[in-house]
Amino acid sequence: MQVKEILAKLIQFNTVKDKQNQELVEFLVNFLKPQGFKFQLIKNKSNGKINLLAKYNNKKPAITFAGHMDTVTASENWSINPWQLTEQGNKLFGLGSCDMKGGIAAFLTAIKETDPSKLKKGINLLFTYDEEIGFTGIIDFLKKVKLKTKYVIIAEPTNLEPQIAAKGAIALKIEFLGKEAHGSEPAKGINSILLANKFLSSLTNYFEQLKGQRNNLFTLPFATLNVAKISGGDAINKVPAKCVLEIEYRTINEKQGIKIYQDILILLRKLNCQFKIKINLQTPPMFVKDKEFIKKIEKITRQKAIGENSSNEGSYFSKYGYNCLVLGPGCQMSHKANEYVEKEQLNQAIEIYKKIIKEFCA
Repeated sequence: MQVKEILAKLIQFNTVKDKQNQELVEFLVNFLKPQGFKFQLIKNKSNGKINLLAKYNNKKPAITFAGHMDTVTASENWSINPWQLTEQGNKLFGLGSCDMKGGIAAFLTAIKETDPSKLKKGINLLFTYDEEIGFTGIIDFLKKVKLKTKYVIIAEPTNLEPQIAAKGAIALKIEFLGKEAHGSEPAKGINSILLANKFLSSLTNYFEQLKGQRNNLFTLPFATLNVAKISGGDAINKVPAKCVLEIEYRTINEKQGIKIYQDILILLRKLNCQFKIKINLQTPPMFVKDKEFIKKIEKITRQKAIGENSSNEGSYFSKYGYNCLVLGPGCQMSHKANEYVEKEQLNQAIEIYKKIIKEFCA
């Protein structure tokens, strides 16, 4: 089975919110079993979803290739069948072809074209669920299982550039509690929307000042803020007593996330108002600290290692002490209609993964 055939099979599984998670896991087991892999299925009892760890562990494993099985939804803007591989020139279209079933197909092909019995060290393959909706799969896995490898390669689309850093991400929900009054007498109430607006003004200024703190691994080398959602009020003739604001910020080092959160609390308290605050998501940043590992990957890829402005599962591997690097085929098509991966990049990824296996396992 060639890489295009493997990718076609992967795309056929509807893994939006891991709908066919168990069916895809069964396919992966059947694909890898003839090659001598053993399996550990880590099932979430509350939702039935499965993380799959495939191990060729006759010898101590040196490296783990990892990928998430789920995809985002296919929007109404798709003009090509998202559940079927469609080939047009150098492009292979299908939901997840870029993010990240293409990367999974590439490392499965690299494994198939390598005889693991002739290697001095073993290999792990990890397939996770729910990456697209909160990283619950990888969080659940790392709480329960300890990998025996020092190094992890995540096959997320990076245009085959090795990524050795990813920003942290923290999402907050803030409720501003004002006082209801008749719209004709606004002075008798406390307008929660105006409180939120005042807070956003000070928060925007705060993040402008943070631009002085830089990490040049990232193309946006400073912390960033996204004001994502705001809702408040229920009638045109009432002073709104409640306004809900949802924001997200990205961080450039390990300590910056908690420092920004503490400073946000200070800004809120300066308003002298009632509020509630909740952390909805807290993803740590990822950094590879093994310089020798970075040098070897840069030599294999012939690319300088870079950082990524967004977050990925590497943040959680990094949190647990693994040297995790992100490297895969595909560029600029994640989460977009008519998603595709280029055949040339898929084939290049296979050769890179084979070289990595040879470097660390032969």
